Amino acid sequence: MLCSTRNDEGPLAARYEKFGATNDAETYELLRWLFWDNQKLSGGMATYRFLRTFTPKSDPAVLAWHLARVKDFLGILEQHLGVSTFVACERLTIADISMCAYLSYPMDETGIDLAASYPNIAAWLDRLARVPGWKSPYELLPGKRLQKWLA
Repeated sequence: MLCSTRNDEGPLAARYEKFGATNDAETYELLRWLFWDNQKLSGGMATYRFLRTFTPKSDPAVLAWHLARVKDFLGILEQHLGVSTFVACERLTIADISMCAYLSYPMDETGIDLAASYPNIAAWLDRLARVPGWKSPYELLPGKRLQKWLA
């Protein structure tokens, strides 16, 4: 459960009492968006970004198929963020932190201009970037960046 009262076990949001749910309705929303992110948005963005940017010869039809799915998922998030400041609640939660990862990579890797095509998502990412302690993915990941195969 996301709002467990025990501090020594369970999800990080419960353990550290940050970014989690405060009631059952919020727990439901957090889980709903976390599962959607895992199965749709981040899974789609990860695959598309990898095939597009880090593989030498991706099949254009496969890329087009993945991009169409990603655009569908971005459309859902764009519409939602048009009426919500954050993803699951009216404050920063683990759903926002989970969902922003693949959307925070540079446009030259994703091929998607979020600011031009998805302004609500871009504004949400800007809000997240202003959170104290925020770091971009490349500031947090260890090791070297993968070689890009794009020109």
